Order: sequence, then C-alpha cells, then structure tokens
Amino acid sequence: MKKTLLVVALAFAGLSFGLAQDFVMGINFDAGGKFDKSFNQGTWEGFSSAIAAADADIEILEFEGSPETFAQGLRQMSSEGADLIVAPGFAQVDIIHDISSEFPDTNYLSIDAWPIDGINPNELRVGFAEHEGSYLVGYLAGLMSQTGVVGFVGGMDIPLIHKFNLGYEEGVKAACDTCTVISNYVGTTPAAWNDPARGKELAAAQQAQGADIIYAAAGSSGLGVVDFVTQTMCYTSDNLRTTPLSSTVKVLPKSEEYNAKCGADSQPLFFIGVDSNQNYLGDTDGRVSTLNHGLTSMLKRVDIAAQNAVNAVVDGSFEGGFKALGLAEDGVGWAFDEYNDPLIPNSVVSKMADIRNKIISGEITVTNYFDVQ
Repeated sequence: MKKTLLVVALAFAGLSFGLAQDFVMGINFDAGGKFDKSFNQGTWEGFSSAIAAADADIEILEFEGSPETFAQGLRQMSSEGADLIVAPGFAQVDIIHDISSEFPDTNYLSIDAWPIDGINPNELRVGFAEHEGSYLVGYLAGLMSQTGVVGFVGGMDIPLIHKFNLGYEEGVKAACDTCTVISNYVGTTPAAWNDPARGKELAAAQQAQGADIIYAAAGSSGLGVVDFVTQTMCYTSDNLRTTPLSSTVKVLPKSEEYNAKCGADSQPLFFIGVDSNQNYLGDTDGRVSTLNHGLTSMLKRVDIAAQNAVNAVVDGSFEGGFKALGLAEDGVGWAFDEYNDPLIPNSVVSKMADIRNKIISGEITVTNYFDVQ
C-alpha cells in the first residue's frame, strides 16, 4: 500500500511541488474549522481515512477560510491540478457549481447540496435527509425527558437548520404529545456556526425554562451546549418532573463530581449531538460505566460521502449528479454505543428500531421543511 506524500495547508501564495504523486486531492473546510468535532471533522475523517487506505500516492491540499474566501481557495486548489476537491457546507455549493465548469478536469464533491438542472459532469452533489434523523433523536428525547420540556439550539437561522428543527419537533411530539420544544438560533450570519459562548447561553436559558434534553445543530457553537450540560450536570430549576427517572438512569452509577454537586437521585441533563457521533463528549470522568450526558447524536454520514468520492476518483468511477442519503441509505441515523447504552432501556432501543423501519417503509412520513416553507 502506498502512503500519502504530503499535507499542505493552503495559503494564497502560488504552490509548486517537485514531487511525483498519483493524485492531488483538496478539502475546503466550512465555517467552524477542521476540528469542530462535528460536520467539518466528520468530513475530514472520511476524506483522510479513504486516502490513507488507498493504494496510491495522494497529496492533500487543505484550505480553511471564510465565506468571503471560499471561492479563492477553491479556485487556487483547482488551478494546482487537484483531481478531487471536497467542499462541506451549503455555503460552497453554488461556488462549486460555477468553478466546476471552469476546471472540467477536476472532480468536485459538494456536501449539504440540493438538486438543480444542469449539474456539471464533474460535480457531485450530496444531500441528506436531516429531517428523518432528527425525527429519530426527537422521538428518543420525547421518550426520555422527565420534565416534558426539551430544547433545540440551531446555528445559523436558515431553512436547512429549520429542516433539523421541524423533524426533531415531530419526533418529540410522536413520542410525547404533551411535551414542549423550545427552539432558539445562535444568529443570522455565518458567525453563528462558531460561537460556543452564545450556544452555552441559549442552553442555560432553555434549561431555566424546563428543558432537560437539548439538541444542538449548530456546528462549533453546539460545543457551548455540550459545555453547559456537562458542567451543570443536573436539572437545578423548579421541579417540573412529569415522570420518574427511568430505572436505567436511576440505578446507573454517577461520577463523584455528579454525586457531590447533584446527589445520586437527581435529574440529569442531557445533550443530543449532531453530524458526527458526539456521545463521548458527555463523559465527565473518563469512565463509560458512569452516567454519560450525551443522550445520543444525530448522525449525518458526511464521512461516508467523502470516502466514497475519494474511492471513486482513485478507481476511475467518479460521476457527477445528485445523491440523497436518508435512513434507507444509512446516510442519517442515531448513535448508540458504549457511552449511551447504559442510559437507554432495551424497550426504548426496540421502539427506536421500529420507528426507523416505519420511516423507511413510508408508514411514517416526516415533514421536510423545504416542502412546506
């Protein structure tokens, strides 16, 4: 197996490499950055793992800019002869469409895209059924909430994030028709993806209104929600509990910090992560056997989209067009692992599998915000 030759953090100066390689592949990160523990990082992990596994010498170009510089970074990587450029984020989709016509020898992957007429033959657009995955985690929140109030923190107030929000609300209501969903957005500009402090403020405000489970679909801003939940740990406002603690949560060992701050029989707070599996972020003491504050994560398999594109370029099968990835394609889902397994009763796991199957079969229809806005 050949190894990757080089990773280059791309600047705007011209690049010249005297190295032989089979392929050059670039990635242009969206707002929030490479290590956002969510959307960008998931894309990078799929991209880099496919390259590492490829039987080829592949040079990697990286660019991390802003919406104002995306076009410049994409055009520079294209002019350097990239065979593939991966561009996560809706803000890059139209730019990729324009640039792909200028550089027909470069293949492009747009993640978080939508279908249009006239997609270029070297332009692959991948979209996700975020509403389906959000319905699943909303259903879980409705089953598991003790207060009957759950929260949603979105990043930028745009239709795509309303797609998450609406699916989540429908899932919550399907499981608990008396439950309330509190929804807030970090902001209205791209800066909303990278403001953890504001995410933390919104989580605190939602908890003060009764939310004991908060779903964050906000890029790096969602890490502020995680911080609030893992630092606060338990529900500390007026007791709004509508159901007793589930038996699994009640008997689950708690960390020493949790017991000291909250008491073993208190009502814990939970977050729901997004895009990548963020369950591990809810581990406050390094032990999976104790209470974890990550209830689940809505998986959006951007890693698979990136892996598939790399593999297609290497084996010569890359084709442009649009692909939609939902529950049926395992493009979205909910994370169930060693971190949240102890939290969730077997009966609930069975219900989640049943709901998933009913969405795939069409017995349950989840509203797509883009169809009703």
